[in-house]
Amino acid sequence: MIRVGFICDTFELGGQEQGCLEVMRRLDRAKFQPYLFSFRPGSLLPEVQALGLPISIGYNKPAFETMWTEQDECARRDYLKRLSDELCAAAIDVCLIYAWRDGVKAARDAGVGAVVERVAGLGLTSRLRDKSLCHRIICESKTTRDVILAQRHLLKCRREQLVVIPNGVDLNRFNPELYERSRCRRALGLEQNDFVVCSIARLAPEKNHGHLLQALRYLIDNESEAHASDRRKNIRGLIVGPDNGCAHQLKAEAERLGVTQQVRFLGPRSDIPEILRAADAFALTSFTEGTPFALLEAMAMGLPIVATHVGSIIEAIDGNGFLVDVLRPEQTYKALSDLREDPSLSFRLGRRSRKLARRFDLDSMMRRYEEVLIEAYESAATAQAKSYQQRLASS
Repeated sequence: MIRVGFICDTFELGGQEQGCLEVMRRLDRAKFQPYLFSFRPGSLLPEVQALGLPISIGYNKPAFETMWTEQDECARRDYLKRLSDELCAAAIDVCLIYAWRDGVKAARDAGVGAVVERVAGLGLTSRLRDKSLCHRIICESKTTRDVILAQRHLLKCRREQLVVIPNGVDLNRFNPELYERSRCRRALGLEQNDFVVCSIARLAPEKNHGHLLQALRYLIDNESEAHASDRRKNIRGLIVGPDNGCAHQLKAEAERLGVTQQVRFLGPRSDIPEILRAADAFALTSFTEGTPFALLEAMAMGLPIVATHVGSIIEAIDGNGFLVDVLRPEQTYKALSDLREDPSLSFRLGRRSRKLARRFDLDSMMRRYEEVLIEAYESAATAQAKSYQQRLASS
């Protein structure tokens, strides 16, 4: 049994944390025992508790509080020693680190044999600035790997440490055939002739929701001018995700633009497949991204995509949607307008999305994670045995 310590900053709802949760949930328990070590709590913790996993929380600062104080820094330093002691007490064999910069030192101080870093996106490539002690560095995309390689001397890593494991989506749960579209639309109060644009992302500055609101405003204005009232399709926007500090600002912006009647902020939801099934298009207008789970889920549900060409998104888009400029909401408007005006185009792109989603199968992702963890464990065990033999020979 390989004891794996998952180390992260927080367990609030987000792509990195969602990915971490899926790996913990699906690891083969005949081979692995997962433990969670999180500096701060978060809304996903109940799901970890439901799995019956050991959990250690270092500090009670909520993830949505972004200001970092000297008190917080003191707590981080104190947690380093506690984390090391807890890793040692749990006899952790492999540490899997998610963007927690003290994770490598804590693992080393605890005598953990193997360290694996998971890099969830371009913005996190240098969170661990010294990667020399990592047995493997799991990159969620080729783009992420290339960014690390470009800085390999600064980050003290080698090409052979890097392995690409794309995010995965549960193709059984995210299957449009399982959900009746008309029922899903009725549950959300949507009419049959509504054109529904869905976006799923944290309400945070980097997600650039203002861009989408402006594009919807353009779409509504054009609709009013182009169609007689008896033929008019209603424009609807569904924005799904937890508030990470921008909800009040975005609702005020929606009011300023005059789209409050058309745009609904649904908050965090557990019925994501049903919401996506009710939509006609999926939009993601972030300033920065890795390979978002929400994007892959929308593809699996057979939706055409409109997304900004940032981060690793371009690796998921291949004839199934539009790539738009992050500073040009008029491009997003034009893409949505094309989808609205041409149902056959929308159908073709959506069918292509579902086909491409098979590249991101969750089961395949898990097989690769297990292979990397076993490889790191065995490599560390071999190195320790070799070191022991050398000490014996020299004594």
